[in-house]
Amino acid sequence: MSATVFRNIALLGVSCCHMHVTRIRAKKNFSQSTGNLGSKILVALKNAGFTVTAIQRKESTNVPADGIKTIKVDLTSGPDLTAAFMGQDVVVSATPNPRLDTEKIWMEAALNAGVKRIVPSEYSTNLETEAAKTLPIVTDKLAIRKYVQDLTSSGKIDWTSVNNGPFFLSWLWLSGWMGPNPKTKTATVHDDGEAIVCTSSLERIAEGVAKALSPEHADDTKNKPIYVYTTAMSERKMIDIVAKISGDKFHETKLSITTITKEAFEALKRGDESKKTNFYVPFCFGSEYRGDFRYQAWNEKLGLKELGDAELEETVRRWLEEMKSVDPDTAKIGGS
Repeated sequence: MSATVFRNIALLGVSCCHMHVTRIRAKKNFSQSTGNLGSKILVALKNAGFTVTAIQRKESTNVPADGIKTIKVDLTSGPDLTAAFMGQDVVVSATPNPRLDTEKIWMEAALNAGVKRIVPSEYSTNLETEAAKTLPIVTDKLAIRKYVQDLTSSGKIDWTSVNNGPFFLSWLWLSGWMGPNPKTKTATVHDDGEAIVCTSSLERIAEGVAKALSPEHADDTKNKPIYVYTTAMSERKMIDIVAKISGDKFHETKLSITTITKEAFEALKRGDESKKTNFYVPFCFGSEYRGDFRYQAWNEKLGLKELGDAELEETVRRWLEEMKSVDPDTAKIGGS
């Protein structure tokens, strides 16, 4: 049987202009980088030799980057999307905060247009555990996963999803919400701070998408979630790296994962969503959630190397240098 070869890819959820600057608070915005992720995916797909078409909102004023074909459509219109997807082999979504009621529109349009594969906007931590299914922060993504599996069961269209753990970005790992805050010389550790979570740079996630759709791997990734990561990190390890580079000592606050999770569920029962972000703590570090997903990662299969100790230290050193001119509680990232 010959290998599956994709050539034309439509991409949803990408800013096609030069990336503008937004300021993001780490504690409140775990998924806000997804728009910027779309730009990274676009670059990775083009570098891999795919012909990429960016699908934009009809009202978008973004100016396309050189060499990027764009189609502006009403994203709520199935017929418009079907027309836009004609001739495409794959549709990849990097839509921030996806919801089933909107995602199903483009997925059905892809099926109607004869698209061969869809890549929904997952980009999450480990969605394969029973524990994860209890968390409100992934309810929408799990509903979309179920819909995708049902939609593709006819065999007329395939799917692949890419997951990656929390973003390996300074605004998260040097925020003090988990791990160290270099500005205040304080650190937060959950339980003993030794729990490991797989974490990924935006570039690594984009590489994962491009590799998963390549002729070498497209058959293997058919109808599967794949997991990639840049490094396996714990709060304790990040504190130690920052302390080594800066020479600073950190005052630690220890928090219980069990208590945080219980309080978040109790708040939701009262209709209070202010603690909803706290569900990311067990999702990343709770043992039953298996945020350390190296056991099912595709890095080796896809030829994606984990950062070595020297590379990891150099990355954190660069973050610290950048933070000298940026408020450490926020970070500059692109978005759409």
